Amino acid sequence: MWELPPVKFTDLQKNYEIGILLTGITQYDTPTNDRVYFNKGADRLLHTIQLYKEGYIEKILVSGGAGSLENDKESEASKLKRVLLMCDVPEKDIIIDSLSQNTAQNAIFSTQILEKKNISSENALLITSAFHMRRAKACFNKAGGENIVPFPVDYYTKENDWNPDDLIIPSVDSIYLWSKLIKEFVGYVAYFLFGYI
Repeated sequence: MWELPPVKFTDLQKNYEIGILLTGITQYDTPTNDRVYFNKGADRLLHTIQLYKEGYIEKILVSGGAGSLENDKESEASKLKRVLLMCDVPEKDIIIDSLSQNTAQNAIFSTQILEKKNISSENALLITSAFHMRRAKACFNKAGGENIVPFPVDYYTKENDWNPDDLIIPSVDSIYLWSKLIKEFVGYVAYFLFGYI
């Protein structure tokens, strides 16, 4: 119930000027730094590439800093830019925000970039995980991007077919999913209390 419902490609009304890809999908402290290591949220990037390749978005704004208190880390936006270039997305169609350290800053810096590029928020798709979309959309609303179009991806929930396995056999995954949901609830409340949403 927390995750926003998916949007089919065919339900998109028009071609959008830009897709805003929120980061938080790569790993740090990896065995090598000659490649990008992804977490489960890689759908954020893959669906953004599909949106671009199929002509639903004209440009890609990747928003996300290093996600680390250490200043010498490469920003996640820079990492994802490297992957986008490997996927034959032209550099002219990639914009990066390497400064934002949280969702509130993603919204603030991204809307500033939209303003500089003279792109209205209604011509932008917001691409992030379905569990994260409510908070992200609320941050964009607060930052002046109230008309941004949500495009949730990376679903944790699935359709329940009520088979005996789901009803009887305990699942460790359930504990993980609850921790994810509780963390997002706490984040949403904290953002409300700090005035980010």
